[in-house]
Order: sequence, then C-alpha cells, then structure tokens
Amino acid sequence: MKEFFNRLYHESEPLHHKNTQVHRNYYIDNLKFILMVFVVVGHFALKLTYIAPIKYLLYFIYIFHMPCFIFVSGFLAKRMNAGGSLRVDRMISILWLYFFFKIVNAMIYYGFYGKLNFDFFKDSSAPWYLLALSIWYLMIPFMERIKPKYLIPGAFLFGLIVGYISYIRNIFALSRVFVFLPFFIVGFCLTEENLNKFLRKGSRLVAAIFLLSLLLMLQLFGKNFMAISDIIYGGTPYSVALGKLAPYGILIRAIWYLLAFLSSAAIILLVPRCKLFFTSFGSRTMQVYMTHIWCRNILVYVGFFKLVKQSPSWIALLVLIGSVGLTFLLSNRFLKRLFDLLSAKNFIKKMIRTDLVPQQELQRYKKII
Repeated sequence: MKEFFNRLYHESEPLHHKNTQVHRNYYIDNLKFILMVFVVVGHFALKLTYIAPIKYLLYFIYIFHMPCFIFVSGFLAKRMNAGGSLRVDRMISILWLYFFFKIVNAMIYYGFYGKLNFDFFKDSSAPWYLLALSIWYLMIPFMERIKPKYLIPGAFLFGLIVGYISYIRNIFALSRVFVFLPFFIVGFCLTEENLNKFLRKGSRLVAAIFLLSLLLMLQLFGKNFMAISDIIYGGTPYSVALGKLAPYGILIRAIWYLLAFLSSAAIILLVPRCKLFFTSFGSRTMQVYMTHIWCRNILVYVGFFKLVKQSPSWIALLVLIGSVGLTFLLSNRFLKRLFDLLSAKNFIKKMIRTDLVPQQELQRYKKII
C-alpha cells in the first residue's frame, strides 16, 4: 500500500515527463480526464433528478466540476498572449468548434422533431463553455496588465455583483462568463512553481478527503444544504435563481465560491501525479465534452430516459455507471483523429500571419504544458 501511495503522490517526481513524441504533463492530463468524468456524469444525472440521491449527487458535482475545469483552462492559457501576440489561431479554432457543436445539436433536434432550434449567440447548454472560453482568451492581454492582488479580488467582486444585473443572462453566455471568470483568472495567475509547492504538501491529502466526504454527506443526508441549485449553474440573475431570496444573492454566491474553491483544491490534491492507464485521455477531453452531449440528447429524444424513469431506481444507477464507461469510450484515439480534422487547426494556422511573432515564441507555442 505504501509503495502504491508513493507511486501516485511521490513528492520528488517531476511534474513534466517525456515520451517519444511530445512533452506531456501527466498530472494535468489526469486532472482533466477525472474532471471530464464528473462533467459527463453530471450531464446524465440532470435527466435523473427525480431520484433524490442522484439529485443531491448532481448538486455536489456542480459545486466544483466546472469551476475546477475552468481553473485548469486558465492555468493552460498562460501562453495565449506569448510575445505580446494573441493566439488568434487558437481562438478561431475554439469558436469554430463552438459553432460546429451548435450545428450538430440543431441537426439532431431537427432529425427527431423536424424543427430548427438554433441560436448562435444565446446558449444555456453545454456549448456555452466554448463561447465563454473564447471571451476569456480575448481578455488575457487585459489580465496580464493588472497585478493579481487587484485582478483576482476584482473578478470575485464582479462575479458577485453581476447577479443583480437582470438583463445579463444567456446572450454570449455573459452571465456564466463573469460568474466563472474568477476561476479562470486564478488558474491563469497561478505559477507552475506554486502549483508544485501546493501538491507537495502530502499532509493536506487527509484534509482533502475529509472535506469532500463531508460535502458529499451533507449533500446526500443534510436535506440538500445547497437547495438553491440555480446559483451553482451561474446562468441566471439572482431574481430568477433565488426568487424571494434574491437580496441575499451576493452572500449565497459567496458561500458557493468558497465551497467551490475548497472542493476544487481538494480534488487537485487527490489527483495522482504519475502516468496511469487513462492519462492519455486527458488530451482528448474536448471530443468527449462535445460528443457525450450528442449521445445524451439522442437518448433523450428516443425516450430512453422516460423508459428509465418507469424502471426500478437501480436502473438509473446503472445509467450513471454507464456514463462513466461512455467517457472512456469517447476518449478513443480514432475519434481524436476525427476531431483533429474537425478542429481545422492546421488550416487555421496557415491562415494566420506568423511574421509578427518572435520565432522563440513560436517554438513555445508548440510546447504542451
């Protein structure tokens, strides 16, 4: 057991490793894939909330899964403005995937119902993350010019206040853009050295396990202590999410921010730092993020979840377990090849002028954090 533990969390093991092709960060890949499992399970659980334990498990997952995933996105965005030149190719690629995501969603809906349900710049479903990511990338030159001690508190303050602006909702995913912005900024401002120092504190593992266990137990058996669920989605103003409690929105969101950061820190500590059988899947989370929604929507449209609702409760549990299996299935390397083509990365890079960027920075672009 001690050898197994040392293999997972050995303090002297470097964060970066080398294989025959590229440098990969095994820890970050592990973290990304584990978070993607939570994302997929959460999206399937949304269709099974008539079962109380699943509903409370859903709220537990939503406390931290997107905040932590967005934190990782910010951490990996450090070179988006390398050499003072914004990575336009990366932004265009993300925007293209957002449009493609929306188009396929609309085609699937049209195939079943014969109606087009389509709005490019208004989204409350899964594609919002890609649109928000593009906006956060655009904000990076601005972030780099403000000291973190002012930038981070300012982002939190705006995330708290924005809930009182009733007209900021799903247009350009603006509500979520500002609500989740603090997590992106913290990841962006966190240096790799400080992350390594945090991970070396092995004594914190027990506290991390205790915290997550406590949150889960409170959620499952504490009569849903995060009952005001809409606040953790970040997509609606306080007046809609909280109703009569809207005046207390800033306090309720502050509590969620605190829980989100504590639970995200716990997850970050518990993720193994060595290469595991699923480590390579961490580089394929985008394909899973998009395709699992298409799979789930098809199941919704064919009436699968209605059938599950009429079945014994343990069937719903099997569906959640199956969603974990689906995450692994959609992480296959053959689908990655298809998505590499769909993202049009090479074509987009050819469109972008590179003579404006120093050559040493171009080489840094190629490095995978």
